[in-house]
Amino acid sequence: MRSRAAMIARSTHHEWMFAAGLLVLAAVCAASVLAASFTTHQEVSLQVAPLSGGAVATSEGDGVDIPASHGPPSEARMRFELPRHDPGQRWVVMFSRDIVEEIAVGNARWRSPTRRFFAPEESEGAIPSVFVFPLPEQWQGPVVLDLRVRSGVGSVLRPRVMSETAARRIEQRTIGLAMSIYASLFMLALVMLALFYAAHDRAFLAYFGFALSGLLMIAALNGHLYLLPGFHLLASWREQGIAALTMLFSAAALQILALYGGLRGVSPRAGKAVTAACAALLAIAGLALLGLESLRGASRTLSMVGWLGASFGCIAIGVDAARRRVPMAWPIAFCCTLTGLAAILAELMSRGYIDDLWWTRRGYQVALVASAAMLAIGLAARVGDYRSQRDRAKLAHEDSDRRAAREAARLALAEGLQSQLKSLAIGDLEWTAYRRVLDQLQRILDLDAAAVAVFGADNHSLLVAEPTERKPQFARTVAQRQSVLKGLARTRAPLQVTLDEPGAPATGAAVPAIVPLPLRSPAWGVMILERGRGEGFTTDELTLASEFGRLAVQAIDEAQAAIRLRRSAEMDALTGALNRRTLDQWLARNFGEAHRNNRDLSVLFVDLDNFKSINDTYGHAAGDHCLRRVSGALNGVIGGNDLLGRYGGEEFLIVSMLSTADMARQLGERIRAAVEELPVEWNGHPLKLTASVGVASRWPHESTPNETIERADRALYAAKRGGRNRVSVAPAVFV
Repeated sequence: MRSRAAMIARSTHHEWMFAAGLLVLAAVCAASVLAASFTTHQEVSLQVAPLSGGAVATSEGDGVDIPASHGPPSEARMRFELPRHDPGQRWVVMFSRDIVEEIAVGNARWRSPTRRFFAPEESEGAIPSVFVFPLPEQWQGPVVLDLRVRSGVGSVLRPRVMSETAARRIEQRTIGLAMSIYASLFMLALVMLALFYAAHDRAFLAYFGFALSGLLMIAALNGHLYLLPGFHLLASWREQGIAALTMLFSAAALQILALYGGLRGVSPRAGKAVTAACAALLAIAGLALLGLESLRGASRTLSMVGWLGASFGCIAIGVDAARRRVPMAWPIAFCCTLTGLAAILAELMSRGYIDDLWWTRRGYQVALVASAAMLAIGLAARVGDYRSQRDRAKLAHEDSDRRAAREAARLALAEGLQSQLKSLAIGDLEWTAYRRVLDQLQRILDLDAAAVAVFGADNHSLLVAEPTERKPQFARTVAQRQSVLKGLARTRAPLQVTLDEPGAPATGAAVPAIVPLPLRSPAWGVMILERGRGEGFTTDELTLASEFGRLAVQAIDEAQAAIRLRRSAEMDALTGALNRRTLDQWLARNFGEAHRNNRDLSVLFVDLDNFKSINDTYGHAAGDHCLRRVSGALNGVIGGNDLLGRYGGEEFLIVSMLSTADMARQLGERIRAAVEELPVEWNGHPLKLTASVGVASRWPHESTPNETIERADRALYAAKRGGRNRVSVAPAVFV
């Protein structure tokens, strides 16, 4: 949880840094706007009168309306009076850089160079922003100049006469504003492209196209695009190229606003309408690029219609997104409204209805940058969403990997316990299983120490500790807090709890986890897990420890059951001795080993004398009781390496390892005496039992038990014939 909160905090911190950077950019742009808004007071008043080409003078008489024409240029006459000026100072005639094919001024004595909007010359400077025509230095007093203009879209020109210094100041400020706009859009485009490569969100790619198309459109409208290497080729399309760029930008604006507002997700019908509008705008752009002469006059109208249509569409999308509480939707809708209004003012200004001011000529460009900045800030929230999704996906992936690793560890533990316990004696099962569990948990959970304490129903107890040097400490803890641990074991729920004695000073150690083992009552047991100072266990980790404990208990129970089942299959159910089938297997195995190693081995047949009379007199239950008592007595006499089996009825067979014939005879005597001295009662009646014993030893050439058993059987019958309750050894009795 702490790591997730830290990731969210870092994401929010980065978003605020991004927003702060955009605010700095907006401040720089605003400063450029303010700098460009200063006007000059060093202008000379003039009058303009049309001469030819359909030109019409404005109502104020300081401008001329030039109609669209692809033929001869329109002409107008300018009259003004130049005051006296300082030596070295010049007067200039300046025009705003409108979209004109060519423009020039002059009279019979002097003529200026011809300037062209789509083909700027090097003499105009690196970034021409106005048309400036310097007048001869010696001119003063009344001046009459003719204006020659040809425009493909038509425009209202307002010539201004001022000092060269004032004209350069205006030009520099206009260039500063344009550069701020270009830099802002270019930076936003690059940032969003970088975000696209980082987040792979197509909204960032759409924003990149939006900002780049806006940059190209504004540069074309300002006449700066044709100065760039390669882009001068666009000049061949002239007004239609500008119209195509405007349509392209309008389509990009609708597309990015639809993606930003999630329009297609909430209203598929509106999304289809936006897609259709974008397709129509792109179709118009393609039509304009065909360069049809009949469309040149309509390019200005097409540009304005596409721009206003896209503005209204963006406003509608922004308002809808604001109602759905999409971040930054209201500011974006407001900026889109300003952009549309500023575009209308620019169109009215170009037609001569309102004055030519900085905010009427460049206001739509500033508003466009403001809209782009607001949209970028809004999209920054998508970065946070993406990071949150990425972090959630990363956490889910890590959780999945952790679960997979723990599942693999669980399967490995289950398989390891099954294979390892299979070959162990019953007394080693618990210690081995719990040791393996502690080893696994210490590696997976990064434990400092762990222990398993088990208490059985027969006062049997087991304590396994890891590392082993901590066993005395765990033993003291278990002894002191046994009642508490037993109570926790009964809950069957793992938890973390201190095991310090009440009133004892705090040790400062981490609180251990107590994991109950699912043992059958009255047995109980717990696992005690300890990890670094101050670091607890998660619910998932406690669940894993519980699962490992359950696997250990299950594996122990299964191994014990398998041993009991194996024993029940090998043992005679009545006497507890080996049954006939198991005895035959052991005989064959031991005889083979004795033959290979040239070892001694003897076989003893033991048969109870007159056993049938006991069954007939007291019943088979009494006979079974006698057989059980005799089996116990024989187990008490034979050695630890000897085998005892019930061969059939009241007959037992003993395989004595490493016994010579004399050693086997002595064992037979001890067996005979043990049976004879065995006290047996049945329902208060003492029963007297005796046994006859036949002994035979393996000969060196014998690798199978058949011949030895046959000799031992014949020796047994010899003991029977000799009066019972005696020992006969083969082959001496047959010599």
